[in-house]
Amino acid sequence: MLEIVLLILKIAGIILAAVLGILIVAVCCILFVPVRYRGDFVVSDREGGEGKNIAAVFRALWLLRFVRVYVSFEESFRVRVKLFLFTVFDTAKEKKAGRKKKAEKKQKAEKKQKADEEAAEKEADGGAEKPKQEAGRIREDNGEAESLQRESDSDMEAGEAESASMPKEKKGIRGRISNILQTIRTFCDKLKRIKEKAEKAEQLWKSEHMVSSRSLLGKVLVYLLKHSKPRRLDGYIQFGFEDPAVTGYAMAAYGILYPIWSPKLSVEPDFEKQVLAMHIRIRGRIRAWHFLRAALSLYFSKDVRRVLQDVRSL
Repeated sequence: MLEIVLLILKIAGIILAAVLGILIVAVCCILFVPVRYRGDFVVSDREGGEGKNIAAVFRALWLLRFVRVYVSFEESFRVRVKLFLFTVFDTAKEKKAGRKKKAEKKQKAEKKQKADEEAAEKEADGGAEKPKQEAGRIREDNGEAESLQRESDSDMEAGEAESASMPKEKKGIRGRISNILQTIRTFCDKLKRIKEKAEKAEQLWKSEHMVSSRSLLGKVLVYLLKHSKPRRLDGYIQFGFEDPAVTGYAMAAYGILYPIWSPKLSVEPDFEKQVLAMHIRIRGRIRAWHFLRAALSLYFSKDVRRVLQDVRSL
């Protein structure tokens, strides 16, 4: 008996260890196996010079191509998700199914409308054959309704005559004064609340917790940019605005971001005409571990939690 119990415990331990090992391997794959991505973005002039052709293709691969995601846009937007050799999601199929459902609903609505029209015609034919007693009863009911309407009209005229006898000038002046005073009170209360919130927000912005939180947030963004920025970015961008000054400002902004982007990206400003044409190729990889580490550093920061509490109190 004891040997059977030990054998059962041994089998249970083996199964538990296998499940635990599978979970550990799965977590390590999710955190440390990178998601590799590649994208192409093209903007060009259409034939005839009317409008622009915009095309974009993005592909992401994970775990030795076991999971593949394709995103494309040209005339329509399409997303496909594949697991190994099987397509588990495709927006093109979803759109076809949606169009089919709309067609079925339209057919059902047309059939229902036709049936309602036929029923209305039958009711109209049956109503023409009703006895004359119904018509007499309807006339009597109409006569009673007319008499009640006359009585209510006379009561309303009497009430209007009484209200007209009241001094109109006093009612109008008092109503206007009360409306003006109420508007002034409401406006003053809103200004007071806005001023109090602005003072609290200024104090929060200058507090030590906010300063340290901003510093930590900057470090986190630099960390993510360092480990997640594209490893390859090349192509060309040709742009120009109607105002040459705006083109110059855009070029100055690009000069600030130049150390971040790849030097292989060619930028050609046009100061004479308005133009936009580009072909950008991008490639890189992302690991979930970097985002998890950044999120944990923000979550366990006492300064960040204190700032969030102060923001909620506002």
